[in-house]
This record gives sequence, structure tokens and C-alpha cells, in this order.
Amino acid sequence: MTHVSIRNITRASVVAALALSTGLLCAQPSGGEHRKPPPEALDACKTLKSGQDCGFTSPRGAVKGSCFAPEGKPLACKPKNAPAGPQREAASAPKKP
Repeated sequence: MTHVSIRNITRASVVAALALSTGLLCAQPSGGEHRKPPPEALDACKTLKSGQDCGFTSPRGAVKGSCFAPEGKPLACKPKNAPAGPQREAASAPKKP
């Protein structure tokens, strides 16, 4: 029977926990970053203006939305059911007098 010390088990547990947490942190985008729109969403608005209805086909099926461009970003077809981001929530919040 092999003798395993508590110290070795503790060290192995700490190393495993650090490896797991590092992997999880690397897999998540940081708070302020947003993914780029897919090429299909950009192509859908090439000949349109902001606010116009648009649509494209994604790997998940047909997408309907409207052309939208955050400040400094290209115009792209934003799905109607897209989650609100921090900028959008701030813009839609009632302004205090």
C-alpha cells in the first residue's frame, strides 16, 4: 500500500483548481468586449441604412432584424431578439431631471 501524504493531496488539489479556473477565465470574454457580427450580418446591410429592416441566413436559420451600428462600428443586421447590451440599456433608461 502506498503512503500518500496530505500535503501532496493538497498541492495537487490547488494545482488542479488553478488550472481549471485559468481555463474558465480564458474562455470568457472580458466585461467590455463584444463579439464581431458574422459576415452575413454585415453583408445584409451593405446597401441599407441604419434602422432599415434586414435579414440573413445563419447556421441556426433565418434571422430578421434591423441595421444597426454602434459608434465607431460597421453597420450590421442586428436580430430583433438580440439581448440588450450595456450601451443599449443605458440609452433606453429614463433620464433623471
